[in-house]
Amino acid sequence: MLKRLTPRHWLALILLVTLLGRVAFLVLFGDSLALNASGYDVYAVNVMDGHGYTRFDDRSGDSDLPPLYPYFLVAVYSTLGRDPIAVAAVQIVFDLITVTLLYLIGRRVAGEAVGLLTGAFYGLYPYLLFQNLSVNDTGIFILLLTVGIWLAYRVRDTERWPYAVALGIAFGVAALTKTFVLLTLPMLALWWWRSANFRMALRNAVLAGIAVVLVIAPWTVRNIRLQHAFVLISTNDGSNLHQGNNPCVADYLARGWDAQWVNCLGEQPEGLSEVEASMWHRDRAIDYLRDHPGDWPHLFFTKFWVLWTPVLMPYEIPPDADMDDDAVLEYHTASFEAARVLHVLTFAPLLLLGLIGWVLAARAHLPIGPLLAVMAAVTIAYLVFHPSTRYRAPADPFLFVLSAYAVVRIWMQVSKRRIGISSIIKG
Repeated sequence: MLKRLTPRHWLALILLVTLLGRVAFLVLFGDSLALNASGYDVYAVNVMDGHGYTRFDDRSGDSDLPPLYPYFLVAVYSTLGRDPIAVAAVQIVFDLITVTLLYLIGRRVAGEAVGLLTGAFYGLYPYLLFQNLSVNDTGIFILLLTVGIWLAYRVRDTERWPYAVALGIAFGVAALTKTFVLLTLPMLALWWWRSANFRMALRNAVLAGIAVVLVIAPWTVRNIRLQHAFVLISTNDGSNLHQGNNPCVADYLARGWDAQWVNCLGEQPEGLSEVEASMWHRDRAIDYLRDHPGDWPHLFFTKFWVLWTPVLMPYEIPPDADMDDDAVLEYHTASFEAARVLHVLTFAPLLLLGLIGWVLAARAHLPIGPLLAVMAAVTIAYLVFHPSTRYRAPADPFLFVLSAYAVVRIWMQVSKRRIGISSIIKG
């Protein structure tokens, strides 16, 4: 019976399992979801209360966090109520769309089996099952990123400019969540050039770039008017840069602590505006990097390890942690400890298979450029700033394409050997 199933049937089955797994999570662990798990909820509430886009009660606006996810929460709260289960329900739909797109991407790269396995890996991956149901922007960002990568393949295959414009729109909207997505566009242009021709690559890269600018321009204009300075999307880049580049962060990360808890940044001068505070942090980070080049190997190797290790990061709380609330104390609960073991058991083999798949796909000259572009952009961004498992998560689905390819190739080799052995025995 299984042999009679078509790829559409398999995809439907994968989508069903993806849905049931997430529903089961909500039934069993829905009470672990919280609206205050991130800073986005307060923005959404203030917008709905007519206070503007701000996290403060005494201000009419700020630019600390990118705006897409808070406004998504406004839409959910306005229609379904202010409830983490309602948010999770909508984000389940995002995951189902993402599974379908990953199937299409995997199929484009290496065939039906790779597409189906990629969708299954994503749908069954335990870490994203939890992460994408939480009140944070990971699920919606991965969806937009996946849309953009699928469109990048469509641009290459059809050379039609509407796909390039659509890609730019998708990346522009995604940039209103995580700005580093813009790093992938020049990498995609390079892939278009190498796999097609320079004229096509230049035309479509320019069109995609114009679309990106048009999408983010209204928010940039809003920021300029509010801050009286140029702020592309948000002002949290300065503090994030400083948290990831200072004398104690490498030791924090090496001990399994989060860079956001560092307390060696020094006292920020009083009376600084939001933009001035961001610039102060940025200058301190640049000064540290300039004055301590000998720290670079340890610092950046530690960041790279924390970003890509199968160990769920962070996994410990420093005794002098600079925390706004006690939510992180959940790291020491039995469920979180079990989740850490499960993450190692799932991501470690997928990572190993992904590395094998990368080598095999490169030797076979498969079109993996867009996949590598995402992984490179994620790696560069969080080597510059500061890493954690959550920040690496957007790269995981594209690693899974390579993991799926490795599984298919290994299975093919095993099948050939079995046939060969069987032939020898019968002969």
